[in-house]
Amino acid sequence: MSAFIVLRDRSANWRRSKIPIKRAIEPARREEPGDPELLIWTLTPKDISEVEKDPSILRVTPVMPTRLLAPEPMDDVRTGDLEPGWGTVAVGSAQSGFSGSLAKVALLDTGIDARHPCFKGVKLTLRDFVGTGIADENGHGTHTAGTVVGRDVEGVRIGVARGASALIAAKTLTDTGAGRSDEFFKGLLWACSEQADVIGFSLAFDMRAHEEQLIAEGFPQTLAQHAAVHAYRGNLRVFETILSMMDCKTRPLILGAVGNDSLRTISPDFITGPASPAAARGVLSVGAVGPGDAGLVPTPFSNAGPVFAAPGVGIVSASPGGELRSLNGSSMAMAHAMGVAALWAEALRAENKPVNAESLATAMIGSADKAGLDPNVSVFDCGRGLVQAPV
Repeated sequence: MSAFIVLRDRSANWRRSKIPIKRAIEPARREEPGDPELLIWTLTPKDISEVEKDPSILRVTPVMPTRLLAPEPMDDVRTGDLEPGWGTVAVGSAQSGFSGSLAKVALLDTGIDARHPCFKGVKLTLRDFVGTGIADENGHGTHTAGTVVGRDVEGVRIGVARGASALIAAKTLTDTGAGRSDEFFKGLLWACSEQADVIGFSLAFDMRAHEEQLIAEGFPQTLAQHAAVHAYRGNLRVFETILSMMDCKTRPLILGAVGNDSLRTISPDFITGPASPAAARGVLSVGAVGPGDAGLVPTPFSNAGPVFAAPGVGIVSASPGGELRSLNGSSMAMAHAMGVAALWAEALRAENKPVNAESLATAMIGSADKAGLDPNVSVFDCGRGLVQAPV
């Protein structure tokens, strides 16, 4: 018996199709939102057959491992030459008249050092979903949170939206950077219930770890490979279904780091696309750029196919214990995009406009700029361009 994610609709708006050949989700009234309920059940194949007779159950898929999109060392790039806060200048937040006031941002990561001085004055709403406590022994969550909303530390600017009044932090990855897909989904639903304007994450469904787990349980290797693909696809569908069920008028913007799997320094052909769940429909994936000879260029590690790009090299931000440190990764780019989204949330509210996924996505995609990029950078590399703060 294995652990399965069971996604159920508590409302009467969403029901699975009654036509056996059409297994897609078909809401009874698509204009009305559903009420997603996430259950974790231990099931046998026979149990699954019985469970799926209930039309209120929309998805059943195995729980699978997740992994942190770990920072890259970038030994071949002189990141020490970059000034702290250069990313805030590149996205225009240093020149913007907005600070993120009244915006609520949520981060699904490795926790946070709530005592770090960069979070002084920020209302922190914290919850641990992995059972190790909200404290961040890894450091990744503290670093990305500092880039999003961090106040200046000893005169060093680290935060894009350093006036944001509230940060919601869900610990969905352990201190080693490992987690489970059900913990990620629970964190997502909780952040939505806390009425976040924007939610960001930097993790991937770990298909290789799931395959190894199944082999350790006695699965033949070929079957384990197929089962891992099935779980990967199923978890992606659960994520997309949850997002589709949300009320379009209040749904938060979802941002995901595109991933650090490419190896451009070895070969220009060694490139892959967005990692899941950042590849899901309804998510804006963010790629990482750094300085080049003729403008900003994709970092060697950043996956291709993002919606837009943001600074992800030599990013100085908070480190547990009250310190600062520099990290590289598409996670750092995603954090810049989250901060920019907070600035746009404030700008939209100042004009009495709605703040939701659609309005924020329209603003951010529409304002993305290619002016600071190397002229040879393509849409494949950086999407619509570099994210820009409202002026």
